[in-house]
Amino acid sequence: MQIQQIQIADYTCSLFLPKDYNESGRNYPVIYINGDVPIEEIISEIRKSGCEADFILLSIQPESWNDDFTPWSAPAFRKGEEAPAGRADAYISRLTREIKPYMDANYRTKPEPEYTALFGYSLGGLAAAYAMYKTDLFGTVASLSGSLWYDGFSEFMEKEQPVRKDMKVYLSLGKKESLSRNPRMCKVAECTERAKDMLAKQAEAVCFEWNEGGHFHDIPKRFAKAVVWWRSLLITI
Repeated sequence: MQIQQIQIADYTCSLFLPKDYNESGRNYPVIYINGDVPIEEIISEIRKSGCEADFILLSIQPESWNDDFTPWSAPAFRKGEEAPAGRADAYISRLTREIKPYMDANYRTKPEPEYTALFGYSLGGLAAAYAMYKTDLFGTVASLSGSLWYDGFSEFMEKEQPVRKDMKVYLSLGKKESLSRNPRMCKVAECTERAKDMLAKQAEAVCFEWNEGGHFHDIPKRFAKAVVWWRSLLITI
């Protein structure tokens, strides 16, 4: 398996291409991932599940997790840390105006929204969920252990509607994540359940899966489960 490191719009990205990419001449669906994630382990878990990795995957390393993936400023997460700057609008703008166009111009993608997904973990999952309300370029969003507890985000979801009415959404959470001692982060289960209920009225399809463990448990497996769900939707297109 070969993972390429490339630069797009001043971001360092990791690119996975299907094993038959050079010979097939086909165009492929694309998963964009907010954040630098263990792609090789994710692909390995996908294959273990019996699912074919017949898609392009691009993970994007942010300049700052806390700033690029937060929709607005809020108090610092922990004592002694800097408060998140809330630059997700700028990040999503570069993702949609520079990164995705670059991929569509330089690789054999299927650029339509129904073949384009945006995934993220933790704050990356928050940014993926936020993107639903900012762009129509992604037909599927996956928020894995997403930081949906973020200050004001539940209220934002109540007031707004996803840009696409046919949006497909995948949510997942670890069963122990709400045991956090952080008074904000411990609300993650409550906020994710709330998001699921709201999205059931706003989106075309919503899947919510519970996983064993806490926030950092079996991350590649959690990604693989989301990818398998997403790929099952493509079969019906």
